[in-house]
Amino acid sequence: MRNRAYDLSNYAFTKEDVLLLDANVWLYLHPAPSGRVSPAVAPYSVAFGSMLAARARIMMDAIILSEYLNRYCRIEWAAQYARRYPKFKAFRNSTDFLNVGSTAATLARLMLKKCELQDHPFASADLKTILSNFENGTCDLNDGLIAHTCRKNGWKLVTNDSDLVDGGIEVLTVNRTLLRACP
Repeated sequence: MRNRAYDLSNYAFTKEDVLLLDANVWLYLHPAPSGRVSPAVAPYSVAFGSMLAARARIMMDAIILSEYLNRYCRIEWAAQYARRYPKFKAFRNSTDFLNVGSTAATLARLMLKKCELQDHPFASADLKTILSNFENGTCDLNDGLIAHTCRKNGWKLVTNDSDLVDGGIEVLTVNRTLLRACP
Protein backbone atom coordinates (compact mmCIF):
# COMPACT_ATOMS: atom_id res chain seq x y z
CA MET A 1 0.00 0.00 0.00
CA ARG A 2 1.29 3.46 -0.93
CA ASN A 3 2.33 5.90 1.74
CA ARG A 4 0.62 9.28 2.00
CA ALA A 5 3.21 12.09 1.92
CA TYR A 6 2.71 15.61 3.21
CA ASP A 7 4.92 18.61 2.58
CA LEU A 8 6.82 19.15 5.81
CA SER A 9 7.27 22.86 5.14
CA ASN A 10 3.46 23.38 5.23
CA TYR A 11 2.68 20.99 8.06
CA ALA A 12 1.21 22.39 11.31
CA PHE A 13 2.43 20.21 14.17
CA THR A 14 0.24 19.61 17.21
CA LYS A 15 0.74 17.94 20.55
CA GLU A 16 -1.27 14.99 19.18
CA ASP A 17 1.40 14.22 16.56
CA VAL A 18 3.55 11.18 17.27
CA LEU A 19 6.59 11.23 15.02
CA LEU A 20 9.49 8.98 14.17
CA LEU A 21 12.39 10.87 12.63
CA ASP A 22 14.39 8.86 10.11
CA ALA A 23 18.16 8.62 10.51
CA ASN A 24 18.67 10.94 7.51
CA VAL A 25 16.72 13.67 9.33
CA TRP A 26 18.79 13.21 12.49
CA LEU A 27 21.91 13.53 10.32
CA TYR A 28 20.62 16.90 9.10
CA LEU A 29 19.98 18.00 12.68
CA HIS A 30 23.23 16.56 14.12
CA PRO A 31 25.56 16.14 11.13
CA ALA A 32 28.95 14.52 10.91
CA PRO A 33 31.52 17.32 10.55
CA SER A 34 32.91 15.92 7.30
CA GLY A 35 29.52 15.38 5.68
CA ARG A 36 28.33 17.57 2.86
CA VAL A 37 25.79 20.20 3.79
CA SER A 38 22.45 19.50 2.17
CA PRO A 39 19.88 22.14 1.24
CA ALA A 40 17.42 19.96 3.18
CA VAL A 41 19.04 20.92 6.50
CA ALA A 42 17.13 24.21 6.81
CA PRO A 43 13.55 22.90 6.35
CA TYR A 44 14.12 19.94 8.67
CA SER A 45 15.71 22.19 11.30
CA VAL A 46 12.76 24.59 11.14
CA ALA A 47 10.33 21.66 11.32
CA PHE A 48 12.14 20.19 14.33
CA GLY A 49 11.78 23.51 16.15
CA SER A 50 8.07 23.50 15.29
CA MET A 51 7.70 19.92 16.57
CA LEU A 52 9.26 20.88 19.88
CA ALA A 53 7.22 24.09 20.16
CA ALA A 54 4.00 22.14 19.52
CA ARG A 55 5.06 19.48 22.04
CA ALA A 56 4.67 16.74 19.47
CA ARG A 57 5.90 13.37 20.68
CA ILE A 58 9.17 12.37 19.04
CA MET A 59 9.86 8.66 19.16
CA MET A 60 13.13 6.73 18.82
CA ASP A 61 13.68 3.08 18.11
CA ALA A 62 16.85 1.03 17.90
CA ILE A 63 16.93 0.84 14.09
CA ILE A 64 16.95 4.64 13.71
CA LEU A 65 19.61 5.13 16.39
CA SER A 66 21.77 2.38 14.92
CA GLU A 67 21.48 3.80 11.38
CA TYR A 68 22.35 7.29 12.65
CA LEU A 69 25.46 6.17 14.57
CA ASN A 70 26.70 3.89 11.80
CA ARG A 71 26.20 6.49 9.07
CA TYR A 72 27.77 9.29 11.15
CA CYS A 73 30.90 7.21 11.76
CA ARG A 74 31.12 6.02 8.16
CA ILE A 75 30.89 9.60 6.87
CA GLU A 76 33.84 10.56 9.07
CA TRP A 77 35.78 7.42 8.12
CA ALA A 78 35.27 7.98 4.37
CA ALA A 79 36.25 11.64 4.59
CA GLN A 80 39.24 11.44 6.90
CA TYR A 81 40.44 7.92 7.58
CA ALA A 82 39.69 5.56 4.67
CA ARG A 83 43.19 5.88 3.19
CA ARG A 84 44.80 4.91 6.48
CA TYR A 85 42.18 2.25 7.24
CA PRO A 86 40.79 0.80 3.99
CA LYS A 87 38.42 -1.39 6.03
CA PHE A 88 35.91 0.37 8.28
CA LYS A 89 36.25 -2.28 11.00
CA ALA A 90 39.99 -1.57 11.25
CA PHE A 91 39.16 2.12 11.73
CA ARG A 92 36.52 1.30 14.36
CA ASN A 93 39.11 -0.74 16.29
CA SER A 94 41.73 2.06 16.13
CA THR A 95 42.50 4.89 18.51
CA ASP A 96 41.51 7.29 15.69
CA PHE A 97 37.93 6.10 16.11
CA LEU A 98 37.73 7.19 19.75
CA ASN A 99 37.06 10.87 19.02
CA VAL A 100 34.58 10.10 16.23
CA GLY A 101 32.76 7.51 18.33
CA SER A 102 32.71 9.80 21.36
CA THR A 103 31.27 12.71 19.37
CA ALA A 104 28.65 10.46 17.74
CA ALA A 105 27.63 9.05 21.11
CA THR A 106 27.41 12.54 22.62
CA LEU A 107 25.10 13.64 19.80
CA ALA A 108 23.02 10.48 20.22
CA ARG A 109 22.58 11.29 23.91
CA LEU A 110 21.36 14.79 22.98
CA MET A 111 18.90 13.28 20.51
CA LEU A 112 17.60 10.82 23.08
CA LYS A 113 16.83 13.64 25.51
CA LYS A 114 14.22 14.89 23.02
CA CYS A 115 12.70 11.46 22.36
CA GLU A 116 10.56 8.79 23.88
CA LEU A 117 12.16 5.36 23.52
CA GLN A 118 10.12 2.60 21.93
CA ASP A 119 10.91 -1.06 21.49
CA HIS A 120 10.87 -2.21 17.90
CA PRO A 121 7.88 -4.50 17.13
CA PHE A 122 9.97 -6.99 15.16
CA ALA A 123 8.02 -10.05 16.28
CA SER A 124 4.77 -8.68 14.81
CA ALA A 125 6.29 -7.60 11.47
CA ASP A 126 5.15 -9.25 8.25
CA LEU A 127 8.66 -10.53 7.55
CA LYS A 128 7.52 -12.55 4.54
CA THR A 129 6.43 -9.35 2.75
CA ILE A 130 9.32 -7.24 4.07
CA LEU A 131 11.90 -9.81 2.90
CA SER A 132 10.10 -10.24 -0.42
CA ASN A 133 10.22 -6.45 -0.95
CA PHE A 134 13.90 -6.48 -0.01
CA GLU A 135 14.59 -9.40 -2.35
CA ASN A 136 13.00 -7.71 -5.37
CA GLY A 137 14.61 -4.35 -4.61
CA THR A 138 11.34 -2.59 -3.76
CA CYS A 139 12.35 -1.66 -0.22
CA ASP A 140 15.41 -1.65 1.99
CA LEU A 141 15.01 -4.06 4.92
CA ASN A 142 15.31 -1.35 7.57
CA ASP A 143 12.88 0.88 5.70
CA GLY A 144 10.35 -1.96 5.68
CA LEU A 145 10.80 -2.45 9.42
CA ILE A 146 10.55 1.30 10.06
CA ALA A 147 7.33 1.50 8.03
CA HIS A 148 5.96 -1.44 10.01
CA THR A 149 6.78 0.32 13.29
CA CYS A 150 4.99 3.48 12.17
CA ARG A 151 1.99 1.58 10.84
CA LYS A 152 1.66 -0.57 13.97
CA ASN A 153 1.91 2.43 16.32
CA GLY A 154 0.06 5.00 14.22
CA TRP A 155 3.13 7.26 13.95
CA LYS A 156 4.05 9.63 11.15
CA LEU A 157 7.52 9.20 9.67
CA VAL A 158 9.64 12.29 9.04
CA THR A 159 12.10 11.43 6.29
CA ASN A 160 13.94 12.70 3.25
CA ASP A 161 14.28 9.20 1.77
CA SER A 162 12.68 9.07 -1.68
CA ASP A 163 12.53 5.24 -1.46
CA LEU A 164 9.86 5.26 1.25
CA VAL A 165 6.95 5.05 -1.15
CA ASP A 166 5.23 1.92 0.15
CA GLY A 167 4.16 0.91 3.63
CA GLY A 168 0.72 2.36 4.20
CA ILE A 169 1.91 5.15 6.51
CA GLU A 170 1.86 8.93 6.64
CA VAL A 171 5.16 10.56 5.72
CA LEU A 172 6.30 14.14 6.28
CA THR A 173 9.01 15.29 3.88
CA VAL A 174 10.39 18.07 1.70
CA ASN A 175 11.62 15.50 -0.82
CA ARG A 176 9.81 16.41 -4.05
CA THR A 177 10.23 12.93 -5.53
CA LEU A 178 8.55 11.34 -2.52
CA LEU A 179 5.79 13.95 -2.49
CA ARG A 180 5.02 13.26 -6.17
CA ALA A 181 5.10 9.47 -5.65
CA CYS A 182 2.78 9.52 -2.62
CA PRO A 183 0.04 12.13 -3.22
